[in-house]
Amino acid sequence: MDNDLQIGEKIRKQRIKANLTQEKLAEYSDLSINFISKLERGQKKNISILKLNAICRVLEISISELLQEESNISLAHLTPSSLQLIHELQTLDRPDCESISQHILLLLDDFKMIYR
Repeated sequence: MDNDLQIGEKIRKQRIKANLTQEKLAEYSDLSINFISKLERGQKKNISILKLNAICRVLEISISELLQEESNISLAHLTPSSLQLIHELQTLDRPDCESISQHILLLLDDFKMIYR
């Protein structure tokens, strides 16, 4: 089972725990029902920090809590810089967070092309 499916399963469990339908989670997080459905079924392979943050806000959990439980690893495996990056992204407004997240992903793609 890959991490994408695990994230979707975790979101589904938290959504049910919060007594929310997919429709309500989509509405409150300003995402489409189709996106939430595909994410929960593991069919959505990419999710931005911005969207993940919106979902976590509605579910009243932190991204860290979601990642820690879904991956079955401790956050201690993340570097201090990685944790700081996640924290800093959470403090930004939606457009800035999305813009910066997209730039970081482009940098990562470039890194992979050059060094792997």
